[in-house]
Amino acid sequence: MPMRTIGILHPGEMGVAVAATLKNSGHAVVWASVGRSAETHRRAAAAGLTDAGTLEAVCARCDVVVSVCPPEFAEMMAREIAGHDFQGLYIDANAISPEKVSRIGRMMEAVGVRFVDGSIIGLPATTRAETWIYLSGPHAREAANCFTGGPLEVEVLDGEIGKASALKMVFAAQTKGLAALRAAVLGVAGELGVLPDLERQWSRSGPPFAQVVGSLQHVAPKAWRFVAEMQEIAATFEAAGVPDGFHRAAGDIFARLADFKGASKVEFEDALQKLTARSLTEAGS
Repeated sequence: MPMRTIGILHPGEMGVAVAATLKNSGHAVVWASVGRSAETHRRAAAAGLTDAGTLEAVCARCDVVVSVCPPEFAEMMAREIAGHDFQGLYIDANAISPEKVSRIGRMMEAVGVRFVDGSIIGLPATTRAETWIYLSGPHAREAANCFTGGPLEVEVLDGEIGKASALKMVFAAQTKGLAALRAAVLGVAGELGVLPDLERQWSRSGPPFAQVVGSLQHVAPKAWRFVAEMQEIAATFEAAGVPDGFHRAAGDIFARLADFKGASKVEFEDALQKLTARSLTEAGS
């Protein structure tokens, strides 16, 4: 397909992986630097992205915009883009509920934007066949043509807006929900003084203890990102008639680990201490 100018909102770790795929597919990628952090500036420069300055300038230059931002900002970003009279193709690739993405889609289509529901499953990719971007809705196949060069793989789902987001919600409900559950189990076991006993029992009939500890240490630096995502999953479960309390609690577990944001290394004992209500009470006293 002909080269397109595509705006990326915003070049975080996953946004840069998306931008790399867009560039590898033969497209020019721009971003808006106003109000962004020095770290985001550095990341965008390293990825070779063109700085358009403002969101208004991005909308004026681009015929496609891809939104990859924390879920709590997804609707606000869409409204800002719509407010700049953007009339191209808008791909919302955020971890949000099917109900929310459908609401955003109706709002965008009402002002003449071609809207695509997207979701990303996997880590920021550097090689192919590791991470997928799923797309749904009437303009999904047009959007898929922007992602042919890898490393992200692209797949179009049959059905309406909301299908791609639904897949993300149920997938993350299991993967991140399990990480939160295991973190909570370790916290309770440590608080009740049975952590060595649990390790011994798991060696007989459970997951490897080192694997569970490693999962906690791995998830802690990015737990802050998962708090809002757990609320989106809970809303998805509630709308489907399934109890939503587990994932609301998972969001609370991740919130207790939020102080480790960006940490290069997390000690197990430090993470364990953050997980109990008693530690929170002592910290606030």
